[in-house]
Amino acid sequence: MEQIPLYQHIVNNLKAKIDSGELKAGDQLPTEAEISKQFSVSRITSKRALTELENANLIFRVQGKGSFVNTKLTPAHALAKGSKEILLILPFSHNPGLGDYEKGINEFLAATDYTLNIQSNTLVGQRKLLEAALRSSNAGLIFYPVSSNSDLGILYQYHLQKYPLVTMDKTIDGIPFLSVVSDNSNGAYMACKHLIDNNHKKIAYVSSLNVENFSSIRERYFGYLKALHDYNLNDYSVNDLTERYLTHEDGQGRAYYLQFIQAVKEQGITGIVAENDLIAIEIIQIAKEIGLSIPEDFSIVGFDNIHLSSFVEPKLTTISQDFGRMGYLAAKHLIATIENPHQPPRENVIVPVQLIERQTVRKL
Repeated sequence: MEQIPLYQHIVNNLKAKIDSGELKAGDQLPTEAEISKQFSVSRITSKRALTELENANLIFRVQGKGSFVNTKLTPAHALAKGSKEILLILPFSHNPGLGDYEKGINEFLAATDYTLNIQSNTLVGQRKLLEAALRSSNAGLIFYPVSSNSDLGILYQYHLQKYPLVTMDKTIDGIPFLSVVSDNSNGAYMACKHLIDNNHKKIAYVSSLNVENFSSIRERYFGYLKALHDYNLNDYSVNDLTERYLTHEDGQGRAYYLQFIQAVKEQGITGIVAENDLIAIEIIQIAKEIGLSIPEDFSIVGFDNIHLSSFVEPKLTTISQDFGRMGYLAAKHLIATIENPHQPPRENVIVPVQLIERQTVRKL
């Protein structure tokens, strides 16, 4: 989690109370001394926090009397109550490989009076988009996070302000937002079991991302492990492959996968469960370049069922996610949250997945 200055913690706390209406226009804020005691900080820090709030026009200060919530201030949520615009934040501007979430969202919104606005964090970072959205008059946010533990500071402000927010694809560590996710664990279980059913005994999992930081990837890894456990097989991703091959984040994709393929052959691994289709396809292409043949030299199963997976040679066996359904359900639950803000939080929505058998797994 990113480090936030002490004064900013105080600013965030008081701002959340103002935005939520707990502190109303004209209400007096605690004194510098009271803030210092409450947050265990120096008077200089509490003074800095109040100055920041004053500079943001959230409060005004009267010498000898104290600090007060600005009487001309309209809380962000008050502005949003009449809004019928939903914001979707994605980590990609256009990527048909990751499915048509937008189509599913608009399919649900078509029967409502809400409209959709889409923003990508490819040009403007995720944090800046989240900060801007929190100050905007959008009715709610559908959020596809880049990871499960990034920008937790600003996301917790959404939680404190009871801002309607639903995540897709991943959950946020430690913050109880409603999430709409694929059944990642069962999908990876099915992928691994498909290899097992075809008599593969040495199976490895490969990911480009650190499994600790991404709930979706972590769930897939655990699903793979559960299948191995249920069939009394060893995990060949967590011996020699663990530190060197299970994940990489250094941008040296091709060199990394080449090393991985070589290690797979050296250790006699015959089956691979890949984090996603793009990784599986890259491994297939590199294997071809070095004279290997799929599935004769090793079998591989992807995850996502992107459009390209049915056009590569050989055609990729994979786990299909229903991206449209995820978008539809994310919109449905967000609108329900907006329309009924006092209902208790619901459980996360898990969307079923499907094994698509093609040509990259052979029976041993």
